[in-house]
Amino acid sequence: MKKDGDWFLKLKMNPMDLSVVLLIVATAGSVLQIGGTSWDVTSHLLQLPETFFTPSHTLLYAGIGLLAISSAIALHFFYKNKEMRKLPFTISFKLLAIGSAVSLVAGPSDYLWHEIFGIDGLLSPTHLTLVTGMLINSIAVVLGLARINVNLRFMSQKRMVKASLFPAFAAMWFTMIWYTYAFVLPFSDGEHFNFNLNPMAESAIAVVVLPLISAMVFVTASKTLGGYGASAVAAILVGLVTVTNIIPSNQLMPFMPGYLSLVIIAIVADLVSNKSSAAASQLKTRILGTEKSTLIAGAMVGSIFYMLGYPMLPTTFAVFMGYHDFDPIDDILPIFVTTLPAVLPFTIIVGAIMGMVGAMISEKKRSKLAVKYSNATDLV
Repeated sequence: MKKDGDWFLKLKMNPMDLSVVLLIVATAGSVLQIGGTSWDVTSHLLQLPETFFTPSHTLLYAGIGLLAISSAIALHFFYKNKEMRKLPFTISFKLLAIGSAVSLVAGPSDYLWHEIFGIDGLLSPTHLTLVTGMLINSIAVVLGLARINVNLRFMSQKRMVKASLFPAFAAMWFTMIWYTYAFVLPFSDGEHFNFNLNPMAESAIAVVVLPLISAMVFVTASKTLGGYGASAVAAILVGLVTVTNIIPSNQLMPFMPGYLSLVIIAIVADLVSNKSSAAASQLKTRILGTEKSTLIAGAMVGSIFYMLGYPMLPTTFAVFMGYHDFDPIDDILPIFVTTLPAVLPFTIIVGAIMGMVGAMISEKKRSKLAVKYSNATDLV
């Protein structure tokens, strides 16, 4: 095998070491791609110079580049090592190759779209292609990190993989949110095409999908990471939103203390989900095949989806409630505060219901995988 002259053999890296390193690099790529995307939307709303070559685009495509490089190296190695192909985590690198290819095709296509049609909307064909590739990438990273754990022998490797799962879960959660935003936010009216959906449809998608996603990711992270792992993931998510959406605009800053306080709710939900207190331990009864504590945690996380969606999601409900021709940066905070008494009770109730549904879906998925994998942490 050494005659092949592969560079990773010259570095004396065994298959597991190489795979762990590549998944860690892919984790960084997953965070960068969604961070760049979220920042890019904020830049557009702030009406900064509209070009393809911007700092946010650089961050986005740097992340995609890291993901593409990781998948290319891994697939080259798996091509030469048939035994590695049989391991369950290798599917993640195949998905990374698909997701990276889709994203890399979308990049030049988006540049051409800008050149031909000028400023485009959030739901343009090239943007939807790009975010689809990003979604595949983010899921692949979490899948790979979770599944490789059962094949690792050294605690140092297990600790690195577990540490990487925190930002990987947060990046996947944020990517799922932005994928939903593509259909929900009223930002798809470009120079030549208006891809905005009906305001009622946008609001309906938001109240059904966003709490469902939040609960599914949170419960899965909670059961996978244990302790306060899911609340740490939520804290990273809140941090990403703060850095990419709130801080760039001074007008949005007044609500930041309230936004950061959402982490406290996540901590309580994590506490309940893991039954790490005497009070929570009394919630072990099962409802529809799911532990009551898990349903409560899902309901809690689902109920805050509207607040978690600040400052982007309030624009959807503002349009639904009849506000027009408002600036999504300068005007959204006063509109958010004015409409909150009407919107919040409804979103809490529907969000809690969908959060419980998301918790049940997550629990059933984990139960099926528990039959297949013996390691309790390898259930994603």
